[in-house]
Amino acid sequence: MKRLAFLLALLLAGFATAQTSLADLNAALEEAQQLRQERLQAAKEAESRLKKLGEEVQRMLRELNALGRDITRLENEKREIELSIEALNEQIAQTEEEVAQYETQLDRLKGRMTRLVEKLYRERAGRYLPLLRAESLADLLMRAGWVQYLGASDVQLVETLTALVRELQAAKERLAQLVAELARKKSELEARIAALEAKRARYQAVLAELKRQQAEEEVRIVELNKAAEELERQMNDLAAQIEAERKRLEAERRRREQQGQATGGEFTVPRVLVGELLFPIPGGRIVTPFGAEGNTWQVIQADQNYAPVRAAADGRVLAIAYYSNYGWNVVILHSDELMTRYTNLQEPLVRTGDTVQQGQIIGYLGISPLIPPNEMWFSVLVMKQGKTVAVDPSRYY
Repeated sequence: MKRLAFLLALLLAGFATAQTSLADLNAALEEAQQLRQERLQAAKEAESRLKKLGEEVQRMLRELNALGRDITRLENEKREIELSIEALNEQIAQTEEEVAQYETQLDRLKGRMTRLVEKLYRERAGRYLPLLRAESLADLLMRAGWVQYLGASDVQLVETLTALVRELQAAKERLAQLVAELARKKSELEARIAALEAKRARYQAVLAELKRQQAEEEVRIVELNKAAEELERQMNDLAAQIEAERKRLEAERRRREQQGQATGGEFTVPRVLVGELLFPIPGGRIVTPFGAEGNTWQVIQADQNYAPVRAAADGRVLAIAYYSNYGWNVVILHSDELMTRYTNLQEPLVRTGDTVQQGQIIGYLGISPLIPPNEMWFSVLVMKQGKTVAVDPSRYY
């Protein structure tokens, strides 16, 4: 167990030293990443709310248009009723004039008959005098007929006028009832119009509030996007600083290794110790060789993002570690002197202590913010005299 812990400490020395020295930068980058993600999520939520507000505004506008059409229709109906009421009132006035005229004629005729009756009562027998003055029987018959005709005509005229007055009064009442009915309908329409106007006022208030919220969400989205852009710029600056610091530390480590090699001689690893390694990404290719720019690893590029990663040889999972800038790292111990390291994995498919076979898939590429999702840093490390040394993997495929 102590041997395993010692090997792990030596194995991670290169990364751990750099990570410790870059702790502040990494912490700042993680915080910027988290804040940027929060801003983007907040902007996404604001855009969702804005979309819903837009849909609600459109619905409210449709409601207002429908209310406007209903109010216009009811106003037209009200105007038609008002015109009908005016026409009926004119008919009522005309009927009242006719009733007054016929009543006047009837009153005159009744007065005339009343005076005639009174005169007949006063004269009694004298009412026959016109008949007695007749010079002949023919004249007598003619005079009697005229008297009878005149009396009958007055009575018939009174009856005719009375019936006409009754009809006019009935017509006036019917017209008045129509006016009352139309007035009732007009009142109902006015009440409905008032209710629709109140509803439209409420809708207009809601629409104004929705538009105010829309404006606020638009401003919020702009501010969040600006904040995300600023965080993106800060992240780029931090990533550049981290990369510069990493290179500086790597250069310093190489300088120390060169000094050690100068004092202890060149370190060589027999091929029999490393064995025949399986290329860890099938179909991949080496885009940055071991030692380029002072790297102690080999950059392998897959033909697709998130490609599977395979164990280069049989062994046991020695360590699994996550670094915010480099993703998951898996270290496999193949012998007491040989290990391989796989950098930029998503969450591994193996656990510490697992036994793996050559070619077994241990994970998939693509979680580091600094390394593309189709690339992996692959290291071969050997131990000699208590030292962990990286060697060129290409010599052992």
